[in-house]
Amino acid sequence: MNKKTIITALLALIAIGLVSCNSDNNYEDKVEQVTVYVSAETGLFYNVSNTTPEEGMRILIEGEDHYICVAFNTIANFTYEKGNEYELLVKKTTLVNPPKDSGSTRYELIRIVSQRKIE
Repeated sequence: MNKKTIITALLALIAIGLVSCNSDNNYEDKVEQVTVYVSAETGLFYNVSNTTPEEGMRILIEGEDHYICVAFNTIANFTYEKGNEYELLVKKTTLVNPPKDSGSTRYELIRIVSQRKIE
């Protein structure tokens, strides 16, 4: 190999190293505000630690195309009442390094935008 080829290869390796080290967001939790729609109907979900289905609330996260069923305490500071549908503004935190025994996403109520009793 000639000197020019070696220098070019070293510069390419240094550039790749700098680019890969530049992504400092990889080590921070992602926090955003999202709208969550809560159905008046409940559903069933399977808890990780249990093989028996449990009753939970059905939620639709803005931008998604289907409801999912989650535990009633999934959204911190929110108390679900059966028969009511809600529009909520929540803080969604996606954890970079979640605990092994729980999920990687946390939700916390910012405010109830609307609540409607369904007969």
